[in-house]
Amino acid sequence: MKQRVNEKIEEKPEVEQCHHYWVIEVANGPKSLGKCKNCGEVREFFNAFPDFNPMKRKSNPLDLPKLPEVAIAKDSES
Repeated sequence: MKQRVNEKIEEKPEVEQCHHYWVIEVANGPKSLGKCKNCGEVREFFNAFPDFNPMKRKSNPLDLPKLPEVAIAKDSES
């Protein structure tokens, strides 16, 4: 004798991905909180690049690069 088996296959609903529209609070310290205008997700944002610290620079950013010396030909009129 054959039996019929009715199986109910449950599919997981697809999670919609939010195209975040971040509203970030005014910078006051190294990090600021941001909240997505669409889904309400909250996240921390750096107010500066963590590896960039202008106080640790060993050279002045306004210094001109070293140019190679150029020999001027004796017959030049400059």
